[in-house]
Amino acid sequence: MKPVFRVLTLLLTIIMSLTGIEGETRTIAYRSREIAQRSATANKKQLITLVVPSSAIVRFKQGGSYTGELTAFNSQNLRIAANGSSEIVSLSQISQVEFPGDLWIFTPEETRKRVPIRGITIPLEAVPVMGFNLEDPPYTATLNLETVLSHEEFERLSGQTNRIYVVKEILFESTKTMTIKIVRARR
Repeated sequence: MKPVFRVLTLLLTIIMSLTGIEGETRTIAYRSREIAQRSATANKKQLITLVVPSSAIVRFKQGGSYTGELTAFNSQNLRIAANGSSEIVSLSQISQVEFPGDLWIFTPEETRKRVPIRGITIPLEAVPVMGFNLEDPPYTATLNLETVLSHEEFERLSGQTNRIYVVKEILFESTKTMTIKIVRARR
């Protein structure tokens, strides 16, 4: 059965790349088990592992936007890449970063699965910009919630092992803090 799924996945990938759809539905090649293991280790420090979708829209305070992949993020700026080029943008110029669309993952059974980014949005407010660390650009990030959530709130958020958390939107409140909206998705 697995070879049939792999052949179908390969055919679908070829068709999508030939028709130009490939950019919107590119497979995010992470393994759910790896994220679960990373989350279990991170929980000791009140870190949570987030999935970062491949498509991002960076909106500027003065109007306008860039669309592409979020490939780097630090306390000063971010980098967004598209069509073989990239732009480094200061966080002080950005009002928000949105992550539209669906997420493609591989399940523990090695099958490809589309996970809609829908459901209850959980806003995490006053998150220090330095607490967001892009791990495997642009696929996962860790978020330090020590100064954001109480221990009980953090345990409630991180205690659901059958869920993954996907970044839906980042709103920049100042150069030091931001609100990150995450959505729970089933594995």
